[in-house]
Amino acid sequence: MSEPTTTPAASSAAPATSAAATAAKAVPKQNPALAAMGLPKLRAKLPSRNWTVFLTLCTAIGGSVYYDRHHTNKTKQKWINLVSHLAERPLAPMELPRKVTVYLCAPPGDSLQVAREHFRDYIKPVLNAAAVDFDVVEGKKMGELRHKVAENIRKERRGDPKGPVEEVRERNGITYKEEGGVVVVGRVAWKEYLQAPPSEEKPIPEAAAPVVEGIDALVAEKTEAEIKEEAKKTEEDKKKADEEAARKKNAIPEPLLRVEDFEKAELPKSMPTVFEPAAVISFPHILGFLNTPTRMVRYFNKRKMADEVCREAAAVALGINRPFITEPEPAGTMSAPEEVEEGLKATKVLGEVDALAHEEKDWLKKVWEEEKYQGGEWPSPITVDSRILSRLRKFYIPTDMEPKEEPKDAWGL
Repeated sequence: MSEPTTTPAASSAAPATSAAATAAKAVPKQNPALAAMGLPKLRAKLPSRNWTVFLTLCTAIGGSVYYDRHHTNKTKQKWINLVSHLAERPLAPMELPRKVTVYLCAPPGDSLQVAREHFRDYIKPVLNAAAVDFDVVEGKKMGELRHKVAENIRKERRGDPKGPVEEVRERNGITYKEEGGVVVVGRVAWKEYLQAPPSEEKPIPEAAAPVVEGIDALVAEKTEAEIKEEAKKTEEDKKKADEEAARKKNAIPEPLLRVEDFEKAELPKSMPTVFEPAAVISFPHILGFLNTPTRMVRYFNKRKMADEVCREAAAVALGINRPFITEPEPAGTMSAPEEVEEGLKATKVLGEVDALAHEEKDWLKKVWEEEKYQGGEWPSPITVDSRILSRLRKFYIPTDMEPKEEPKDAWGL
């Protein structure tokens, strides 16, 4: 048999076919999407659907957070620049910088730390920029802040010593340069602050009952007195047990005067004709799993809250104040400037004094339902004696002193 013969053409075609297959494997086909965008051939591939969703979501959240923080910092810097010139004013050798008192209270259902962070992030930088000193008074639970404010008022009226540092300053004639003020953070602290001045007063004693004459009346009084003594013994034993249990549970003393008895109390002669001006600064705070959407919206819009809070802090630093507006003026005698327009819109008797009422909607339901809160400062409505209402004053910023809006750049920042 003869062996098969191979032609030269067949032998040369086999290497060419293998070379073409190797080249096809080496050069991958370009992605149609990249080719449509005019991009060169790349070995990288577009992410899958799941990765695309993940990266888009992360970019959107990160961009929203960055945008909000950027504008929050710009807003704070805007109000800091408005008051920074106050720190450059010279002080006399025997003068101290202006000093205000800050009142913080823990929101219902949460700790005091959130109130401290709110003050540290938005109020303290503005006060520091204006070289305004401050003291912080804190209340961790209901009634504590009210008691501290009332106790400070009692100490001032009794003339108690203020401490060695203050005594040395008074002896050497060192005084504060300007009038101070009060900064109240949140609706909770504002309620307790307003109830403090009248709560440490005693009500007017009622007139004594007329003396009953006659033997029959005296005998009747004697028998009634014996019955009352026996009833008193049992009542006193119960009261002692209840008082001890309440003392362990709540160490904050009860107010000497209830809200409903404010009008019956006599104002002391040492009561100032005008109280220190106050600034009521908002403190939005909400808890609960079902309120997660609301909390997310507020988290991505902190710049709006920062503008409102820093504005009030700047008003405190400038020190310009006016009386609280309680009722709108008649149209024929309207003479108020534009900066008090919001106060003139108030229709309630308290007007601007009933500030931050919308924050109560965010409080926990237990404040309104649980027995331990009933009759306390938090669920009770704001009640201010008319004699005290006329002495309150509020910090504000005149229209001509407000900072101008800065133009945005090409990126809208």
